[in-house]
Amino acid sequence: MQNETMELFRNFGTINQNLVVKAGNTIRTVADAKNVLAKAIISDEIPQDIGIYDVNELINVYALHSNDEGEVAVAFDGDYLVLHSEIQETKFKLSDIEMLTAPPEKDINMPEGEVTFTLTQNILNQVRKAASALKLKSVFIRPNEDGSVILSIEDAQSDIHSHNLKVGGTFGELPAGIKLSINIDNLKLLPGDYEVEVSSKLISKFTSTDKQLTYWIALEKN
Repeated sequence: MQNETMELFRNFGTINQNLVVKAGNTIRTVADAKNVLAKAIISDEIPQDIGIYDVNELINVYALHSNDEGEVAVAFDGDYLVLHSEIQETKFKLSDIEMLTAPPEKDINMPEGEVTFTLTQNILNQVRKAASALKLKSVFIRPNEDGSVILSIEDAQSDIHSHNLKVGGTFGELPAGIKLSINIDNLKLLPGDYEVEVSSKLISKFTSTDKQLTYWIALEKN
């Protein structure tokens, strides 16, 4: 497996420690709470269905081998992944898929988003820093005076601190009484830039600008 695939595995492991991968080149995961779904198309071809109980264990084993000179080879041997490099070999036991959290096999039918914008890595870093500094969890998506988009880090339950970031984009008309906010803990995105669509149906879609990678993230209920 290529390093890029392992980085996706690592990221998906932050959404759910279980990983069920179907044969082919598409990997998916879903959070236990069903509020985050992710899908990626990878350059590796997985020859069989596999189940991994704890993705972090596999990442740690892969790191053992990546310290050797040369590439890490991964072979599929029935109930095992066999990782080997120049001086090491590990047989990593796969898990019974029926015992794991399997993601849906179809994409979410995303409703048309009233709000669209580009979320750059720089902006996402600023959002996380502001949320950490102010000890806040909710990222509200609000309109600017010119119809563009502002991300506002606030407390969903009280009117205390807030921190605003202008991100451009387009903020359309919403049904009355609808507020758009995402819990920052659900923004488990692989580093990069994303085209974002947000729907008043309380669902958002983050599409990578340079990878075949998509996240669907549920919004907080009003």
